Amino acid sequence: MGDTDKGGWGYVVVAGSHLVQILLMGTAGSLSIVFSEWAYDFNTSIGSASMVLGIVPIIAGLFSPVAAALIGRFGCRPIAFIGGTIAVSAIILSSYVQSLEHLYYSFVMLSIGISMSYAPSILILGEYFKKRIVLANAISFVGIATGQLIIPPFLSFLFSTYGWRGGFFILGAVSMHLLVSAAIFRPNRRRYKNREHVSKGNQNLADDGSQHLADDSSNFGDTKPSICAKLSKAFGIPALCINPHFVLTILTIFILSMALFGANTFLIPRSENAGIQKDKSALLMSCFGIGGMAGRIGYGILIDRRYLTMASSFMMAIVMSSIEIFLIPILDNYAFLVCLSLLFGISSGIISSLCMVMPREVVGSTPDLVTPAIGLSMLATTGGQSIGVLLSAIIYNTTGRYSTVYYVLGGLATLSALTFFPTYVTLRRREMEEAQYEKGDDT
Repeated sequence: MGDTDKGGWGYVVVAGSHLVQILLMGTAGSLSIVFSEWAYDFNTSIGSASMVLGIVPIIAGLFSPVAAALIGRFGCRPIAFIGGTIAVSAIILSSYVQSLEHLYYSFVMLSIGISMSYAPSILILGEYFKKRIVLANAISFVGIATGQLIIPPFLSFLFSTYGWRGGFFILGAVSMHLLVSAAIFRPNRRRYKNREHVSKGNQNLADDGSQHLADDSSNFGDTKPSICAKLSKAFGIPALCINPHFVLTILTIFILSMALFGANTFLIPRSENAGIQKDKSALLMSCFGIGGMAGRIGYGILIDRRYLTMASSFMMAIVMSSIEIFLIPILDNYAFLVCLSLLFGISSGIISSLCMVMPREVVGSTPDLVTPAIGLSMLATTGGQSIGVLLSAIIYNTTGRYSTVYYVLGGLATLSALTFFPTYVTLRRREMEEAQYEKGDDT
């Protein structure tokens, strides 16, 4: 699988990245089962207890550009090791808290650890894979679906046997495997040897672009750099600010994350509102997880075999998800909802994986641009998820109808498709030119 490393250590790196997704994303998505115990122990409402978990994507997303900048400076392995240490410490400390406020502090710490562990697990794949980066990402992101299947029953057993405090202590011990994954993320020396040559080639282009911008700005005299420019330079993303297709891609990811996460969050309440039994409604999430696993693996294989392209897969998945979100409030039959949950899981699985790949595809292989691009993509994803859930809750509390929620979310998914369309056309044109070039080389 490894293009640069000829498969050897690349396989181990993918396994380590897969393990990070299981431990981090699987755990973060399963802690809702402890809300009632937190509410009882700390004498508060379930809503207040649930906000503890709600801050995780917000803090992790806001810290993502910082984590990306640190990775660009120090590399993936040391940042992943520090992030894993912070996450493990936060989980263990959570078992000793005596108030809900202290739990908030420990989960802020956990969010920072998640951000510093998650980003290296994605970026390290680019060190070992180029042509098969999509398949490598797909295998890594299958860990999210794996975690959603195995972590909830594991946590349920721990909490029922040892209480939530004892369960968190044991979970912290299990999470120490994050440090094992961090040790696996060694830099690819052969890839680094080629970086200087690649950077010099891209520097010529950057110099030309800088000269062009300088010529354009000379008519306006000397101007002080804006705050945005200073922050961009600090995080190593000056060229990203002037790349319209990258901006459109990030905006697409943000809008799409709002729609998908909001639709997924309210899937069970909506089915129960339609008269479906609670246990059957819960099975819809299992169907969604199975579909997500199939989508992540399936699209990776199809792209690797060149039956599909990244741009086409991303656009197709966005259109599919838009249609599926619009259908959720219309269908009340349980069998139809099961099929729809499977399809929604497939499209969501494809999208969630490609959200980490499309920025890399847009900005190219320039090392100084890939790392901050992934960091901004993570920020857009987590920010969109947080706002999507909040927006959905406000709409439902205002209208009292799940159909209105899903129609608005379907509209957002459609808007994301329109936002991505100019970039899709550009990428498709480039993919066709590359295919013609390779065909010419073969002849």
